[in-house]
Amino acid sequence: MELDQLRSFLAIADEGGFTRAAEKLFLTQPAVSLKIKALEEELGERLFERRGRKVLLTEAGRLLLDRARSILDQVEQARNTMGALKELRTGRLHIGASDTNCAYVLPPVVKAFGETYPGIELQLTDRMSPEVVRLVVGGKVDFGLATLPVDEPGAEAEPLLMRRDVLIVPPGHPLLEGPPPSALEVADYPLLLLEKGSTSRLLLDRTLASEGVSPGRMMSLGSIEVIKRFCEIGLGIAVVPQVSVELDVSQGRLVEIQLPWLPQRQVGVVRRRASHMSPAAETFLDYLRKRFQGSPSSSTSEDGEL
Repeated sequence: MELDQLRSFLAIADEGGFTRAAEKLFLTQPAVSLKIKALEEELGERLFERRGRKVLLTEAGRLLLDRARSILDQVEQARNTMGALKELRTGRLHIGASDTNCAYVLPPVVKAFGETYPGIELQLTDRMSPEVVRLVVGGKVDFGLATLPVDEPGAEAEPLLMRRDVLIVPPGHPLLEGPPPSALEVADYPLLLLEKGSTSRLLLDRTLASEGVSPGRMMSLGSIEVIKRFCEIGLGIAVVPQVSVELDVSQGRLVEIQLPWLPQRQVGVVRRRASHMSPAAETFLDYLRKRFQGSPSSSTSEDGEL
């Protein structure tokens, strides 16, 4: 059973004849007759009978009429839905990202995208970078933002921006006197750290170990916001993404210290290898690329510095 056959069937039923149906469909009358003949042969029933100049539905034709309308209505609805998805009038987009990326990287892009495409339902899942990658590979999110490199089989990454980490201390802290402190000097103070399992914690642990430093007093906390507040009241010092403390520094609640021995980190878009991206996902990624294209944090020189 073909859709063109059903369209011809409905046209004849609505117009009351083959000639008018053919005109409505911009076909020849023999072409319409052939479609009905093929449909009747497939169903094993006559669908129309002639009474003089009138063409009337048989009992089988009457039974088929409502179903044919329903089938073609559903096809039209499906086409409209696909068109709406393509034009971003409707749809859903699910993004996975770390706490820092959710709080400080994505908001302006989410705002701009939402204002342009209000019909797209956007969901953000806040997880540590390793878990974000697993969500991507498992098909739980459309794509993710994570700290690179990504070694998970089935995932591929596109570099997006470079992120600098800084040491934060409360105003008046002793480390503000003199040159930037060494790793050994930093380790002399209580360190506020993200929980183990985060990429940020892993990279900091590796960096300190490469400097031959083993921190003494440490406190593990669940988020950068909590770390900042604890640092502000003097419970310790911390290494955090620079982007996360811009407001705190500008308002004088915290002071940042750049550490030459602390490597930069690269943040990228992670997607499932060879996966199909929805129009909404592709458009959001374009917004992300344009947001960071040409900015100082999105490119590096040959020696890897900003």
